[in-house]
Amino acid sequence: MRLRQLRFLVAVVEEGSFTAAASRLHATQSGISAQIKLLEESLNAQLFDRSVAGVVPTAAGKLAYHRATHILREASAMICDVGALQDAVTGTVSAGLMPTTTRSVVAPVLEKFASRYPDIEIKVEEAYSAHLCSGVMSGRLDFAIVPPSDSLVGLKSTHLDSDIEVFVTAPNQNSPHLASVNLADVEPLKLVLPGPENARRARVEEFIRTVNVPVDKIMELDAMMATLDLVAKSDWVTIVPGCLVIDDIASGVRSLHPIEKPVMSLDYVLVEQSTRTLSPAAQLLCDALQEELSAVCLHSRTKLGFSE
Repeated sequence: MRLRQLRFLVAVVEEGSFTAAASRLHATQSGISAQIKLLEESLNAQLFDRSVAGVVPTAAGKLAYHRATHILREASAMICDVGALQDAVTGTVSAGLMPTTTRSVVAPVLEKFASRYPDIEIKVEEAYSAHLCSGVMSGRLDFAIVPPSDSLVGLKSTHLDSDIEVFVTAPNQNSPHLASVNLADVEPLKLVLPGPENARRARVEEFIRTVNVPVDKIMELDAMMATLDLVAKSDWVTIVPGCLVIDDIASGVRSLHPIEKPVMSLDYVLVEQSTRTLSPAAQLLCDALQEELSAVCLHSRTKLGFSE
């Protein structure tokens, strides 16, 4: 049994086919099939039921997959721990963040981090959660900070902190800046929302249906800063996480309104590959981002009218 065979096993289970697993691992389908066959022989068990529709793990395959993820993660941890014994932390870190967090969290972290760890190369990718999770799965990203999702197969998810959603309008509208609002009582809204691939879209739509929020029109706009600019200059409105508009609390460029009855919360989770641990460099950046995110979330919750 070899670690490479376990990596192939994990990829086939998570992708549901040898072809997709081969594409993910930049290997050949025949090579993966041959290695899985050798693994089955060494375990004396059939790991997959094969059909034209794809492959499905057997009971033995599911057990082997579960054990394989732990073995691969421990192997990764050993490599990282040995590397951490070096005097200086080096390497490249690729992090994925949503526009929600890049506006308020990234700059203060990177300024301090780059000065403290000059030998670490940092790459930050801004995108919505589905794209970021795909990047973590493929190995393009070391980790990402996203909202929770039911489709995080093959990824390890850890809760980081919670924020609140805020109703945002242009200044000088009907309600004073920072006044709370019951969205069931407002006039029909011209509402700007992100596209369906954004993890928050379904949650906002469910809230609208549950609370019976009156909506006149919906504009789909997958550009967070453009959304905020549009809202500041028109009668279009939006609902965004407090972290995104934390600077507007003092500036008044946009009018912010905490949502009541019920309050809308938003959780952030760290996602990483289930089969490997973060490198020392990646862990340092992850810890720094989490610390700043928690501070911003606390500021958002308290300043927008909700205490701990």
